[in-house]
Amino acid sequence: MFLGGLLATILLDIIHISIFYPRNTISDTSRFSAGMAILSLLLKPFSCYLVHHMYCERGGELHFHSDFLRPSQERSAYQTIDSTEEPADPFAGREARGPDA
Repeated sequence: MFLGGLLATILLDIIHISIFYPRNTISDTSRFSAGMAILSLLLKPFSCYLVHHMYCERGGELHFHSDFLRPSQERSAYQTIDSTEEPADPFAGREARGPDA
């Protein structure tokens, strides 16, 4: 939902800047405000990429897949909290497991 909201604000910012940007006399405050709005608009696609990347890293799946938007880490080594099986200890030797029954 947050990613959808960011994508919607890109469109709304473009509309807002194109309608309300002063065309004749412009004060310093208006020029600064317009500059910050344009800078925010330029940075929003990067923010959308970061939000999508974090969503995929936490296990989220979207309906479209592309290679450059994939998370960088492997998810197969992830162990859930509600797992019923005991985690395997790769460093435990035969003597560390206890006496044989």
